[in-house]
Amino acid sequence: MTNFEAISADLYPYDVPASLIEMKCIDEGVDQQAAYSAEGRQPVARATLAILRNLLVLKSESNGGFSRTYGTDELRERISALAGECGPNASADNSGSRTPATDLSASC
Repeated sequence: MTNFEAISADLYPYDVPASLIEMKCIDEGVDQQAAYSAEGRQPVARATLAILRNLLVLKSESNGGFSRTYGTDELRERISALAGECGPNASADNSGSRTPATDLSASC
C-alpha cells in the first residue's frame, strides 16, 4: 500500500479528487508513491487531517443526479480521532482550552 492509498483509506467514506490528495502530500512532505509504514504515519495523518478540514464547509453535494449529505459533527469526531493518533498535544492550542472535538487546527 502506498502513502496515497493509505490517505485514501483514511478518508473513506469521503470521496476527494486525487489532485487534492497529491497537493496535501506535497504540502506535508509525503512521498505519495512510497510504501506506507507505521514510521511514516504522522506525515500521512497530517495530510489526511488537512484534507478532512477542507470538507467541513461541505454539507452536501450533488452531481448528475447523485447527491450526498455529510454530517459535520461526525466529521469533527473523525478529525479529533485522527489528531489523537498524533499524540496528546495534537489537539490543544497554547492555552489548552480547546477540546479535541472542537480544535480543528490540530496537527501531528
